[in-house]
Amino acid sequence: MFFEFLSSAVFGSIVIVAQLKKSGATNDSDKLNKIFSLTGLNLKDKKKTYTAQLLKKRDYNWGTEYCYRIPLGRSFEDYQAKFNHIQDGLNNRRTAFHFSLADLKALDFKQNLLQQIRDLLNKKKTAKKEIELSYDGTLIVKVYNTPLPTMISYTDIALSWNGWKVPVGQIREDNTLVLHNFEKIPHMVFGGGTRYGKSNFLNMLITTLIILQPNNVRFTLIDLKGGVEFIDYQNVSQVVNYAEEPEEAEEALKAVVEEMRKKQLELKRRGFKNVQEANDPVRHFVIIDEVGELNSSEAITNDEKALKRRCQTYMSQIARLGAGLGYRQILATQYPTGDVIPRQCKQNSDAKLCFHVQSGTASRVVLDEEGAELLPGIKGRAIYQTADKRQIVQTPMIDSNTIQQAIKPHLVIKPRKEQGNGDDSRQQSGKAGADPAQPGAIQFHE
Repeated sequence: MFFEFLSSAVFGSIVIVAQLKKSGATNDSDKLNKIFSLTGLNLKDKKKTYTAQLLKKRDYNWGTEYCYRIPLGRSFEDYQAKFNHIQDGLNNRRTAFHFSLADLKALDFKQNLLQQIRDLLNKKKTAKKEIELSYDGTLIVKVYNTPLPTMISYTDIALSWNGWKVPVGQIREDNTLVLHNFEKIPHMVFGGGTRYGKSNFLNMLITTLIILQPNNVRFTLIDLKGGVEFIDYQNVSQVVNYAEEPEEAEEALKAVVEEMRKKQLELKRRGFKNVQEANDPVRHFVIIDEVGELNSSEAITNDEKALKRRCQTYMSQIARLGAGLGYRQILATQYPTGDVIPRQCKQNSDAKLCFHVQSGTASRVVLDEEGAELLPGIKGRAIYQTADKRQIVQTPMIDSNTIQQAIKPHLVIKPRKEQGNGDDSRQQSGKAGADPAQPGAIQFHE
């Protein structure tokens, strides 16, 4: 009996070792050098060939990080253009098996050990190595042993923190959840193609803020896709301005800027420089979905062009001056082309999030660099970028039931504007009330 047990264990170990050797899983460094050569990334000068020089290799629980000095004449963009070649090459003609100590400890030596090993191989053989490329003066290639999950449920996240943080997504390093802190980085821009997760992220962000800060958060929601994204929140008590058309957007933005002016005068009177010094807990989030609809260069008539320019002026003032006054601006677009995001808004937004887009040009509109076009077509997969970091994340998926449960305690009945009587007795609803004053820039002390 003991001999049988020992024979099975030894034979099983031989099977594992043989499979690992067959896979060549421990030779990624040589594979990377070979891929660089075969894809034309090496340079020749007369009789000498210049290659990427491996400076450092570090092993982690999640995989391995390689640091290279690239040859003169090559740029990071050259390697980024070969992203698919590099990742596919590491997985070419091989099956990657990734076992943990827990996997081996789980083997039951009282049962059919050989069958357990076969089952383990079948379970693990689908593992595919994924890579990330970055550049900080040297080329950094991160090779991950297992893929990033393709779906993360919002309901699995414990909202256990304080302040103004929202989950951005899970990264590959030890399945860490990345949080965005709106107190440290007040403004954000993001974009992505249709059905890749932009709308889901907006809903997740709004819902999280309502759950964590129900008494302190205020919203101005501008939904320029016909109201399809923000309709659930129109009658939520935290929503003070709501708009679905450019004309309504102007009213809402003007109301925010006027409110900012009052807040600035109040802080100045009290001798404070910002809301943090004044211990003012309220934060007002201005969220515009499909900001491209306010692009004046695409306006047809002069009146429409002037209206959109006024909107952009208000947005720029919020971006420049709103941070210290407790205002956070979030601009989203699914058509990242040209100057769809106002320049000053983008310059003052140190956080950027980009889902899959169709071209490197679209990626540059949001991130100021290429890369989002190389993301796989997985809903929720995005690049999260701040001034000092760039990470690939899988954003959480939130369902309608979770949203409804979160907002239900905060629903109120808001009177609608009365139409057609021609007088000034209109009542304010979720939309910002009309103002007969001539719209224009509101002056601030910068």
